[in-house]
Amino acid sequence: GSFKESKGNRNRARFERVLQGDVTDINALQPLCWSGCTDEHRADTWRLLLRYMPGNKARRADKMRQLRNEYSDAVNKYFNKYDSLSASEYDRTMYNQIAVDLPRTNPSMALFQNTSVQESLHRILYVWAIRHPGTGYVQGINDLVTPFFFVFLREVTGAEESVIISGQVMLQVSEEGMAQVEADCYHCLTNMLDNAQDNYVMDSKGIQEKVFRLKRIIGRLDDKLVAHLESQEVEFLQFAFRWFNCLLMREFSMQCTLRLWDSYVADKMFASFHVYVCAAVLLAFSKDLQAMDFQEIIMFLQKLPTQDWDSDKMDIILAQAYAWAEQFSLSHM
Repeated sequence: GSFKESKGNRNRARFERVLQGDVTDINALQPLCWSGCTDEHRADTWRLLLRYMPGNKARRADKMRQLRNEYSDAVNKYFNKYDSLSASEYDRTMYNQIAVDLPRTNPSMALFQNTSVQESLHRILYVWAIRHPGTGYVQGINDLVTPFFFVFLREVTGAEESVIISGQVMLQVSEEGMAQVEADCYHCLTNMLDNAQDNYVMDSKGIQEKVFRLKRIIGRLDDKLVAHLESQEVEFLQFAFRWFNCLLMREFSMQCTLRLWDSYVADKMFASFHVYVCAAVLLAFSKDLQAMDFQEIIMFLQKLPTQDWDSDKMDIILAQAYAWAEQFSLSHM
């Protein structure tokens, strides 16, 4: 415990040094966040790195107020005035598609089955869809809101992780607190997807291409595994589609997801890097998979045994993925 504690304290001190100045040095903050945020600094760090919160402390309060108000104006304009009879076909399709997906959002966490949380997500995603007519809402974006929601809800309430995950936190959050969480989720989601330099929001064709790329990478790293999967007639698309659609969020605990997102928030190329993270996750189970038949493999990959993984394990997965990304970018995989 004491080694971990001293590592944690060192990390905390590093964040505090970077965050306490009058103007935050984003370039100093980025590598810190990539290597894993401390819980108490995560909300500010993510807002800063996603260029939502200004680095200049003097401008911060005004700018945040302005952007949060802008979001609530958009909710009034688009969501609260939504009327299925007069809505355009696009608006109606988006509104209904989001409503259908909401119950499927992170089904393992009771928080996201809470009615007022789902209403909140509906507003965030609908305003996002209206403002992004080029891509529109696609399934999976609902899951991308969940780490932001968790982090900002924890910041506003100071609640324990278990109280948040169970949804009990909703009994103690104020209306103002909730409005802040929602606006911050909207802006951070928007900036994360708008800044992604490698087109995260993907149709199924885009996802298929990434799945085939994953297969090529695994073929280079572990051809025995690929041969075994082929001999059992397991298609990569059968299990990996969801890994890209939901950025692996369905496969991990919230603690592991937050550690993964520290790296993704800090990296504008996260969508390309994600392929290598998927490779590292799959290869962590290579031995197990090679001893299984078709039925066992599909069952295993539908519910990966990652429940005992923690952020230290994620550090190892991310370091491995980073090494491969460097190696393969040189050989243009």
